[in-house]
Amino acid sequence: HIHPSVIRATFAMFGADRMILISDSMRATGLEDGEYTLGGQPVTVRGNLATLHDGTIAGSATNLMDCMRFVVKTVGLPLETAVMCATENPAKEIGIFNEVGSISVGKRADFVLLDQELNIAAVYIDGKEFTC
Repeated sequence: HIHPSVIRATFAMFGADRMILISDSMRATGLEDGEYTLGGQPVTVRGNLATLHDGTIAGSATNLMDCMRFVVKTVGLPLETAVMCATENPAKEIGIFNEVGSISVGKRADFVLLDQELNIAAVYIDGKEFTC
């Protein structure tokens, strides 16, 4: 729920190496529009937004992949920057970059392959393709 110009300004002020892409998504993320609860309060989810009965924003139903698409397609960040802010930067910040956050020998082989439109084409966990 942040305007693209604010995101661009924040990246310009702090630099991409200091930015972490997050989602404040609630447990209804990925489910159909409808009525759910968040912290014991009833919320209405429509699209990627959860609101209280009075229309106040309660949270998001947007996953991290949707956030990446947004910053690339709407904000105009390079894909490489969005990926770094969703993977490498958070791993470094919490001290686990030696295990995850990039594709390197010795790290966990958990990664997502995307198509040209930034849709998920395949998911790999521990180096093995995950299928539902």
